[in-house]
Amino acid sequence: MHKLVGINSLRFFAIIFIVTYHLFHEFMPGGFLAVEIFLCLSGYLITSKLINQVDANRELKYLDFIKSRLKRLYPTLLAVVIFSLTLGIFIAPDVLTGARQNTVTALTFTTNIAELITGGNYENTYLPNIFEHTWFLALLFQLYIILPLILKIHLKIFQTKRDAIKFFGVTLLALGFASLVLMACYGGLFEMQNRAYFALDSHMTAFCIGGAFAVFKFFVPRTPRTVKGIPTAGLLLSSIAMVVLALRVHYDSSFAFIFALPFTTFLTIVMLACIIKLQRNIRERRKTRNVVRVLEGLGNLAYGVYLLHWPLMILLPHLLPSDTARWGYALINVIISFALSSILFEFFRIKNLWRKIRKSRRAIKISYASIAACFVAATTVTLIRAPRASSIAEQLSQEESNHSSAELIMNASNSTDFINATQILESTVNIMNTELTLAQNAETLPAPSGSLAAANANEAKVLVIGDSVTLGAKQAIEATIAKSFVDAKENRGIETATGILSSYSASGKLPGTIVVSLATNQRTITDQILQDIVNVAGSGHKFILVTAYAGPLQPRDEQNAALKSFANKNNNVYIADWWEVSHDNWSLMYADHIHLNPAGRAAYANLVSNVIKGMR
Repeated sequence: MHKLVGINSLRFFAIIFIVTYHLFHEFMPGGFLAVEIFLCLSGYLITSKLINQVDANRELKYLDFIKSRLKRLYPTLLAVVIFSLTLGIFIAPDVLTGARQNTVTALTFTTNIAELITGGNYENTYLPNIFEHTWFLALLFQLYIILPLILKIHLKIFQTKRDAIKFFGVTLLALGFASLVLMACYGGLFEMQNRAYFALDSHMTAFCIGGAFAVFKFFVPRTPRTVKGIPTAGLLLSSIAMVVLALRVHYDSSFAFIFALPFTTFLTIVMLACIIKLQRNIRERRKTRNVVRVLEGLGNLAYGVYLLHWPLMILLPHLLPSDTARWGYALINVIISFALSSILFEFFRIKNLWRKIRKSRRAIKISYASIAACFVAATTVTLIRAPRASSIAEQLSQEESNHSSAELIMNASNSTDFINATQILESTVNIMNTELTLAQNAETLPAPSGSLAAANANEAKVLVIGDSVTLGAKQAIEATIAKSFVDAKENRGIETATGILSSYSASGKLPGTIVVSLATNQRTITDQILQDIVNVAGSGHKFILVTAYAGPLQPRDEQNAALKSFANKNNNVYIADWWEVSHDNWSLMYADHIHLNPAGRAAYANLVSNVIKGMR
């Protein structure tokens, strides 16, 4: 099979979409669609290789094929894993939470399965898995395992090779269509986007269609005649359509899974067909050839860039100054990714690399062995030291436990049945020795201030509804704002506010001032969502909407703008601009640049308190 000039240009085209999607999600929310380009191209190339091998009267050796795929994928993957772990343990150990399991799944090509089992989210923004992006390699390698097996079965069933190849193409079309239906059902009808996206059965349409196109190309080696200029126009129009989809489609929409993902596969086939038709022009025209040569070279680096840019995206905010502009993170990420990818590509493509190393002088061998030993040692130490839970999660959990215990003690001190309350406390939180002392001396404790007293006497005048950021600041808020009550829980989005407020309203305990701090985990905030919050509370209430800061690479510009716009339209709605206070002051936050340390909690509480005072 002759090398298809221009196909690496499509890889470069795809990697631009994916990197932009990860680094500037709000600008290109549909960049994830470009994964279909990689899958379709892989299906075409691998199928072409297999059927040409069979047609040339060579035996289809399954294990040799798997070894060739491992030699192609594994060296760069292993190098990136070692690099990421070593860098992570020195820069921010928290990002390596769960690294032992994540490393194993990355190196065994099972990340997509692990994400399905653990309920992973492709668009998770809080301490994401540093190797989560290897779900794509896992899916691809699983297809590499299945594809030659299907071809071998066809070779056994049919008497002639050409019949076997022909019906192999039909089987691929059938599998692709079945997968398309599953994708539409899971991701569109049932809104199980992660199930549809990570699973092999529902995400192999592009690979199968690319393989079926390779079978078609095998039986129709000569490209059909077309009007001059149509291939160029087709390539241009399909590229424009891909850009439009990438700019408009969102991962959490049914449209993406019912239409956009399959249509991206169709566009890839069109681009591939146009490139095949334009082969002669590409090869013979000097200007075109030079441009394609550059794009081909960049396309060769796409695999390395894909593997490197994700961990760098997570690690760079912990390495660079807090006042670094977002485009600065992106630029540094891209430069490092392409530079390291180029080094890895040139190193691993050296012909007979390992044989040359074995035959080199002893000093060089020792140098190579020393470098390898250092990397292995660093990786081993990193995996041993990698935390099972992030320090932030542990701190929040501990503080919530301490606060809940304190509430129970204070409630018991005001109860007529103090002995029973103490026994309940001892049986549920007996891991804390100090609680016994507090319980025994509860009669001498000062009367609780803030929300505890207010809540117990139904006198709370300020209700704060929040997520894990607010949960961390719970004690600071209640100590700063008199007669306040904080209702906060991890992973809340703003859509939960109406249900929470309905519960308080039904019980007759809805205070006059309501603080809503739920923009950290939210992708989309609309006027309708905010109006529903106001409506469910009823008249006579004042609202404070807290803007969000979710780290330098997870902007909340659109969400914060929606909050401010709604406040401007409503006289009883005010803004507490936490983003303005925190976005350039990482000294207020823990390592994830989202959750608040003691200084941040005090600043957060003071901000809300000042807004409350100002609206009076």
